[in-house]
Amino acid sequence: MLKRTSHRMPACAGTTNRRTLRTPSLRHAARWWIAAAFVAAIPFAGCHAARVVAPNPPLRAASAALYAIDIEFAEPLTRASAEDPSHYVVYPAATPTARAMIASATLVDTLYGRVVQLLVPDWFGDDTKDHLDVVVESHGVQSLSGGTTGDRSVAFRTGLEYEPTMRNLLDGRCTGCHDAAHPNGNYRTDRYADLLGDGIAPPANLIPGDPNCLLVRRCKPRNSMFILAGLNYLDFEMIRNWVVTYTARP
Repeated sequence: MLKRTSHRMPACAGTTNRRTLRTPSLRHAARWWIAAAFVAAIPFAGCHAARVVAPNPPLRAASAALYAIDIEFAEPLTRASAEDPSHYVVYPAATPTARAMIASATLVDTLYGRVVQLLVPDWFGDDTKDHLDVVVESHGVQSLSGGTTGDRSVAFRTGLEYEPTMRNLLDGRCTGCHDAAHPNGNYRTDRYADLLGDGIAPPANLIPGDPNCLLVRRCKPRNSMFILAGLNYLDFEMIRNWVVTYTARP
């Protein structure tokens, strides 16, 4: 998965008349559509099958920390609406009336404008909120196109670990080119122990707690594996938070 050679995104064919992209929202929308089309068209490096990117679900969610939740919409959002905490509801699946207080909502996705991070300060230091089945609802968040995203909800289990959350993500995005039959870069992502391997040279690609380890760096937006694996911003957030915040727990 993680070759130590530099990959650059090739220039898109044709040019864009910048005078038609004067407003930040139009420029943002243009970048999102160009990036989405480019990722969908790129084959895996060293693989024989083209990458097929599934449509984005209406809403996804994953833990960013014990007290923080990343939620991803299917479309780009307007910042002012996305960062209004009153648009969101968070509660344990078993007790829908026990709504958590959301202190802030931040649009953290600098590439597509689709991922919002919610902070729930009451959960800070509360280990009972780890491995908890939670529901996140969104209501009336405005999309960049000017419409509303309506009412959406998603259920997920808090915390990040290899089994099953990260294994499912890596199997879906990376393992096709990094398994026993195709260990590109002498690296495999289909087993936890192999994720801690060196690839083509030391140090290890995955170093628990290290935000600068090769696995995290190569999966950052616009970097080689982000593009080749067809990752989106929430995928990267999950990989980084699993490695750094949750110290790559099994």
